[in-house]
Amino acid sequence: MARAYCTSAQVKRLLRTATKKVKSSESYRDLSYNSGNSGTVRLSTVTFLDSYVGDERFDITFSDSTAFEVVGENIGTLGSGTVDEAFACAYFTIAVASWSGVAQADDVVYFISNSNISNDDIDDFISDSSNYINNRLGVLWGDSTNIPWESDLAVVIPGGLEFAAIRLTAYDIFSAILAGEDIDQESPVYDWYVRAEKAIDDFILWYQNEGFTGTARWRSRPTIFKEIGISGYDTQNYSEEINTDDDVTTDKVYTRN
Repeated sequence: MARAYCTSAQVKRLLRTATKKVKSSESYRDLSYNSGNSGTVRLSTVTFLDSYVGDERFDITFSDSTAFEVVGENIGTLGSGTVDEAFACAYFTIAVASWSGVAQADDVVYFISNSNISNDDIDDFISDSSNYINNRLGVLWGDSTNIPWESDLAVVIPGGLEFAAIRLTAYDIFSAILAGEDIDQESPVYDWYVRAEKAIDDFILWYQNEGFTGTARWRSRPTIFKEIGISGYDTQNYSEEINTDDDVTTDKVYTRN
């Protein structure tokens, strides 16, 4: 698998700026309690698993001051627990520290998940974009194993390629989730794709013209000794020593203007 050219946090930052927001696993809303509750129990936070994606209302109904049952509106019963122990199910966890106040029987705390994509899927999209970029770089290295930052994790990924990966990934995710949206060439989202491709093209052009160590622009030019020749040097057999006597002159002093 290709080394990731960007992080999920960078991709999420860009997705949050789109007109149609794309929300990941941890997104939820309306974390609240029924107005008819007799007790003062409150829940401050819920932690969704990176594999979760969905739009669901979850009710936590208390049977006494500490015990409760968790039910998803469409998913159904997810299990029971108490405020004195961490709760975990197939979709989220609730830490003991997230509870406050005191519950009464029949009190209900609820929240609504509203994620469009799981964090795991975002990581997979990043992997796809990274593989795509490596394929584009094949013109320079031939094989991804020859790319410096693939063979040596200590080598920093160039900023231009990180920039491209963020936008390519965000564009692919937006396109996949909101496939019915009209992403025309005037769309800011389409601009992510355009700028990503340009960043890759610019990097390849820069590398070919400037490059890293060992990729000097003159590497394919004829050897100067062989083609131009130096007095006393056999350019065909390379067997004679270079005679510099004919090429050495006395030192000269040049007047600086």
